[in-house]
Amino acid sequence: MDKYPALRKYGSKKNFKITKKEASKFIQKIYRKDEKIIKHNLNLYKKNWAKKEEQFYQLVEELFEKQPWPRGKYITYPTIWGMFPRFLEDKIFQLPHKYRNKKYVNVIIAHEMLHFMFYSHFLKHYPRYKKSKYNFFVWNISEIFNSIIQNSPKWLKVFKLKSKPYPEHLKIVQKLSPRYRKENINVEKLVKDIIKAVPEK
Repeated sequence: MDKYPALRKYGSKKNFKITKKEASKFIQKIYRKDEKIIKHNLNLYKKNWAKKEEQFYQLVEELFEKQPWPRGKYITYPTIWGMFPRFLEDKIFQLPHKYRNKKYVNVIIAHEMLHFMFYSHFLKHYPRYKKSKYNFFVWNISEIFNSIIQNSPKWLKVFKLKSKPYPEHLKIVQKLSPRYRKENINVEKLVKDIIKAVPEK
């Protein structure tokens, strides 16, 4: 609603009602209006990512000890919303169709790509968490893991900008981060530390 005040006519955040047809019409209108901006930004994102891509893969290879990437499409799409969902099965994620800090988009791409590798690694080593009842628990672990990794010296040297953790993860990130400011991070040790810190709900 804050991002698109025109949606306020459909109600408040707590009582929001819009038909599928109305939602589709609204979304198409935004994409049509911003079509040139979207094309320009996607080209810019692509060029900026190309400068970091090789270093990113080196960092991930080192972190996960040359573990192969899980199979998938690895495609990204622009989104008009202020969140960037990912689809683990297909390896698809979304990027902002426009963003104030263009250089931060590399951090978002690295963040989403790191999730794919993390989930593959984590569920292989902790198969009991494959059950749907653990989805939120594993999401929490994954987000905390990414924040600590992406804000470690080696990753900051490449991407320059810090990854922003979710507010609910901040205390755990602040507590664990000092232990993982070394050159080489032990993934298994970090994961175990996060598991201990996150309530299994």
